[in-house]
Amino acid sequence: MATSQPVVGVATFSLPRERTDLAERFHTQAVEGLRGSGLEVVSSEELVFSEADAVKTAQALASQKADCILYLMGTWVFCPAVVSALESVSLPSGIWANADPASFSLTAGGIVHGSLDELGLVHRFIYGAPGEARTLNEVATFARAARVVTRLKGTRLGLIGGRVMGMYTTQVDTAQIKDTFGVELEHIDSLCQYLEAEQADADAVARELETLRARFGTIAVDDERLDRSIRVYLALRKIIHDGGYDFAAVKCQGAMIDTYACSCLAASLINDEGMVLACESDVNAALTMQMLKLASGTSPIVFGDINHVDRQRKVLRIVNCGSMPSLLAPAPKEVELQSQYEYMGKAGGATVVLCCKAGPVTLARLSRIKGQYVMLIAQGNAVERPKEQFREARDRWPHLFVELDGDPELLLQNVRSNHLHACYGHWTQELEVVCDLLRIKPIIIRS
Repeated sequence: MATSQPVVGVATFSLPRERTDLAERFHTQAVEGLRGSGLEVVSSEELVFSEADAVKTAQALASQKADCILYLMGTWVFCPAVVSALESVSLPSGIWANADPASFSLTAGGIVHGSLDELGLVHRFIYGAPGEARTLNEVATFARAARVVTRLKGTRLGLIGGRVMGMYTTQVDTAQIKDTFGVELEHIDSLCQYLEAEQADADAVARELETLRARFGTIAVDDERLDRSIRVYLALRKIIHDGGYDFAAVKCQGAMIDTYACSCLAASLINDEGMVLACESDVNAALTMQMLKLASGTSPIVFGDINHVDRQRKVLRIVNCGSMPSLLAPAPKEVELQSQYEYMGKAGGATVVLCCKAGPVTLARLSRIKGQYVMLIAQGNAVERPKEQFREARDRWPHLFVELDGDPELLLQNVRSNHLHACYGHWTQELEVVCDLLRIKPIIIRS
């Protein structure tokens, strides 16, 4: 499931006394190159010469729903025009200097880059010709990272239920995530989830049951627990939809799983639908998963427990109590529904059992050190393993096995949560730029 492409605003700066013909050519080639790379582009048709024009242009591009703005240094420019443009809009900004000695674009880029740093204005500096694949790839990486920052801002995260079992790393400072990510956190009591589940339409429950039986393989859950698990799914989906939440986290343990049914099946199906839903009230998980979704442009995203690292083989095992998205199985009929272990909660419920399909993956996790956010980032390749191997951990729970590209010892020293998250594809560079734009320290696991 893919999301829309990043929207890139383009404005080219110059001075009337300089080689404006070179600036115009740079602008045209850059726009054509970006569109050829699959990015959506909105641009100013006129070169920007003055501070007033710079502000007007930046605001016009922002009004066209740009995820970021690239300020092209067409020739030598005066810094105040670029500074005023950046200050007039709250969008991720890139300064692009052309590899053309006749234009003195890099000379302008150097002074603008330095001036912005002195003023503390966050931006990305890019150097290269618009026809170079390396440069276009760098710009595309920046644009995808900017999409994360821009599309997180102003979103709403629904937290359904309270804190789980003293897990410090699942909770956040609401003012901090508003300031850092632009995300508003709203709380919904577990009672609302219970009431919605109890009031779910019986015909809707029956239709979902029929769909599950046709879609999945083995279903080894008694009728009452399966009925309640489906009701929890319908309840959570309704709460998220009616509340207008962009993503969410749910408590489950210590509340619904003891009294009604677990949220495992619900989380699996809701993540299948492209909506991020994290378990165990883990707000940092939900934030990380939403960032992976926006960076990659794809979903669903994995929520799981870091369970085991084989140092010699460099294999990471991620296990979860039942909420991994069913769409990540190699085939729908390989997905099983099993009964949740009794020790997890008295009411139990349905869990999803699968091994995630093979393919390149990126792993990530937001954490805090002394109140400051860091992001653990690693990558590797998911590999399929027989379900018999699940018995080494929990045979009724879903698994993801990853052959790591980087140093497993470095990964272990930087694990700061029981949870770790993954999406398919390699997006380390995008996440690194996201961290740069948000002033978060990236911890990248390399060889």
